[in-house]
Amino acid sequence: MRHPHSDLATGSAAAAASNVPTAEPAEPESAIPSPRALVARRALLGAVLLGILADPLLRNEPWGLGLLAWMVVFATIAIALVRQNGRPLSHESSIWLAVAVLFAAGLSWRDAEILQFFDVLAMLTALVLLAMSIDAIPVPGLALARVRDLIRAAFGTGLDVATGVVPLLMRDAELHTALRPSNDGSVRRIGRALVITAPILLVFTLLLTQADPVFGSFFTFPDVDLGVVLSHVIIAGLFAWVVAGWLRRSLLAHPGAAGTPATPLPLTLGATDVTLALGALNVLFAAFVVVQIGWLFGGEALVLRTTGLSFADYARRGFFELTCVAGLLLPVLLGAQALIPASDVRTLRFHRRLAVPLVALLGAMMLSAGARMRLYVQYYGISTDRLYATAFMIWLAIVFVWLASTVLRSRPRTFATGLVVSGFVVLFTLNLLNPDALVARANLARGDAGRSGAAGADLRYVASLGGDAVPVLVSALTAPDIAVDTAAAGARCAAAAILLDRWTGERRARMARYWTQWNIARGQATQAVRAHETELQQLACPETPDEAVTRPVSP
Repeated sequence: MRHPHSDLATGSAAAAASNVPTAEPAEPESAIPSPRALVARRALLGAVLLGILADPLLRNEPWGLGLLAWMVVFATIAIALVRQNGRPLSHESSIWLAVAVLFAAGLSWRDAEILQFFDVLAMLTALVLLAMSIDAIPVPGLALARVRDLIRAAFGTGLDVATGVVPLLMRDAELHTALRPSNDGSVRRIGRALVITAPILLVFTLLLTQADPVFGSFFTFPDVDLGVVLSHVIIAGLFAWVVAGWLRRSLLAHPGAAGTPATPLPLTLGATDVTLALGALNVLFAAFVVVQIGWLFGGEALVLRTTGLSFADYARRGFFELTCVAGLLLPVLLGAQALIPASDVRTLRFHRRLAVPLVALLGAMMLSAGARMRLYVQYYGISTDRLYATAFMIWLAIVFVWLASTVLRSRPRTFATGLVVSGFVVLFTLNLLNPDALVARANLARGDAGRSGAAGADLRYVASLGGDAVPVLVSALTAPDIAVDTAAAGARCAAAAILLDRWTGERRARMARYWTQWNIARGQATQAVRAHETELQQLACPETPDEAVTRPVSP
C-alpha cells in the first residue's frame, strides 16, 4: 500500500527542484555544422550564384563575351573555395584553370563555328583536369599519369559532376540540421515553415490560375509567361547542378593515393595475341605504302588507268580515310600495351618491336595523306573542313612521335602529358592563325590567279563563313580587284546579298541588345559591313533569291 504522504513528498521535492536554477539546454552537437558541411554549403551557394549568372550570360547564342565573364566569376569562386578549404591551388591546378579561361576567351575573339566548338571542348577538358588535379586523382600530377589512368579518372569525374549535387544536398551540407525543428522560439519555427511552404504554394497557385480564368480572377499576378519562366529556371538549374557536382568533386572527394595498385584487367594479352595482331597490321600497312609509292611516282596517268578516277577525286577519297586510320591506330597500340601484364616482359618486348615499324609505316601513310590534301587543295581550293582535318593530322603526327619517344621506350607515364598539352597547343595555334580569314584569303587568291574551279562558288562560300572572314570579303567586293573582276556577276551579287542578310537588320540589332554575344570578330564584321553597306546594297541581287543566301556546299 502506498503511503498517503508519498505523493505530497514527491510533489514538494519536484517543486523544490523546479526552483533550482538550471543551465539552458544546449543545442545538440549534431546541429553544429562540421567543417565538411561548411565547405559543402559554400559550394552550394557558389553553384547557385553561378547558375543564376549563367541564365543572362549564356542564354543567348552564339556565345561570346558572356562566356568569358562567366568563366572569370567561376574561376574567382573556385579559387576562393579551394583556399577556404585549406588547400591552395597547386601550380598544375593554376595552369589548368588558366587554360580553361584562355579557351573561354577564344569565344570572345574568333567567330568560327567549328573553332568555337573545339574551344568549348578544350575549356571543359581543362576543367576536368583541374578537378582531377585538385583532389590528386588518379595520381598527384598529370606527368605521372598513364592514359588509362586519365580515362578512368575522367569518367569518374564526369559521373561525379553529373550526380554530385545529390550527396552534396542530402549528406555533405548537413541541411537536415539546419531544417530540424527548433525549440528556441516560435519565430524561428514559423520562418522555417514559411520557407518550406511558400515556393510550393506559389507554384501550385500559378498553375491553377492558368488552368481556370474564373479562379485566376481572384488573384492579381504580373503577366508572366510560364514557358519563359521555366526556361530561365531550367538554364539556371542546369548550370547550378553541373557546377555543384564539379565543386564537390574538387573540394570534397577523397584524394587517391599515389601509387595505388591498378585494378586488375578482366582481359590480358599474351605474346601470340600481340604478335599476330600487330604483325598482320605491319604487313597490311607495308602493302599500302608500296602502292602509295607507285601513284606518287606514276602520277595522274597511272591513277586514271588503274582506278578510273581523276587525280583530284583520288586525292579527295584518300585523305579522310587515312586520317581515320591514324586516329584508330593510337588506341590500338595503347590498348594492347594496357592489356599486357606488367610482369610479362617478353610480351611487352614483342609489342615494342612490332609497334616501332608500325609507327614508321604510319608516318609514310601520313605523308601520303598530306600529299593527297595538297593535290586536292590545288584542284578545289581550301575549306575550313580541310583545314581542320589537316590540323588534326598534324596533331596525330606529333602524338605518334611522342608515342615513339615515350611508350615505345618504356617511359609510358610521360605520354599523357604530351597527348594533352600538344592538343591544347595545336588548338591555340589555330586560334592564332584565324582559320576563316585564312580560308577567305586563300579562296580569293585563287580567283586572282585564275585557278580552275568556279571563282563565283568561292565567293559564295567565303560569304557563308564566320565574322573573321567578313572584312576580307568586304574589302575584295568593294575594291576594283582582279578577283572581283574575273568572278561572275551573279557570284558577286550573291555574296553581297549573303553579307547583308547575315550582318545587318535583326542580327545587328540582336547583337546590340545582348552584349553577351559580342566578340571581336563579330564587332569587326558588323563594322566592315556598316562602313560599306551602301556599296554592298548596290552590288546585291535586287530580288535576293533564296538560293543566294543558302550556305553553299563546297566540292
